[in-house]
Amino acid sequence: MGEGKGISARDLDLKTGGPPSFALNLRKVRENAEREVIQRALGRYGGKIASAAEMLGVSRPTLYDLMSRYGLKAGARRIEES
Repeated sequence: MGEGKGISARDLDLKTGGPPSFALNLRKVRENAEREVIQRALGRYGGKIASAAEMLGVSRPTLYDLMSRYGLKAGARRIEES
C-alpha cells in the first residue's frame, strides 16, 4: 500500500535514476541486430554469400555492402542452429 493519493516508483520497489539497463539508441539496436542475423546466416550456409543473401531476402551486392559496413567476412565454418 502506498502512502497518499499517488503511487511512486519507491512504493513499487522500482529503481529510480541511473542509466537504463538496456540500449535506448534505436540505430545501435538495429545495427547490432543486423550484424547478428548476418553472422547467423553466413554461419548457417558455411559462408556462401548467395545462400545467405537469399535467406536474408537481399541481393548479393547488398549483403556484401552490409558485411563491409559491419566488418564481417564470409567464413567457411557451418553453424547448425538448434
